[in-house]
Amino acid sequence: MSRSHEISFERLADWAEGRLPDEEAEAVTEQLERADEETRARAEWLRAFVQASGHTSLVAPPGEVRENLSRRFAAYAEGAREPGLLRRVVATLSFEGGMQPAFGMRSARTGEAQGQLVYSTDVAEIALNVHPRPGGRVDLDGQLFPSGDAEPGGFVVQLLSGGSDVGITTTDELGEFGFESIAQGEYEILVSNDEVEIQLSPVELSA
Repeated sequence: MSRSHEISFERLADWAEGRLPDEEAEAVTEQLERADEETRARAEWLRAFVQASGHTSLVAPPGEVRENLSRRFAAYAEGAREPGLLRRVVATLSFEGGMQPAFGMRSARTGEAQGQLVYSTDVAEIALNVHPRPGGRVDLDGQLFPSGDAEPGGFVVQLLSGGSDVGITTTDELGEFGFESIAQGEYEILVSNDEVEIQLSPVELSA
């Protein structure tokens, strides 16, 4: 059966983010009315993601990994994976509490951390710091410390709430990442590259 009627992910993303001219946006809306259930579900997922991310300021990924981030995010949204075997591991909480950054991690935040969590796996350790901010929201920054000779940069970090994406960014060359102005609540964090996906147990972020 022909699939020529399907709408590409890139066009759906432009539509969800309001980047299409009015006539093209209306045409996509009409296409969605006739589209199959999978395409409509993908469109609703994109709209929900855009609405959620509008309330969260993401730390901009380094320029050299933006292309990689876009490619991996598109694959994630399509429910696809990179070629090859992706190893999945669950990180265990190895440290909780304390007011100083873990492992000498530097922070761009001026206020003290409200809390600190360190997660461990055989492939990496991940330290998280939670910082309260006015208005009852929080900032979250972290640093990834891979084992062996692996480079800490270029990992994709996803922040999820109730199974839906709230934010997505990448680690820089030092393994650092961050999310700003997050609503209080319970979140899950996934950290991944082309070889491994690390799942952190749910964490309660509160001011």
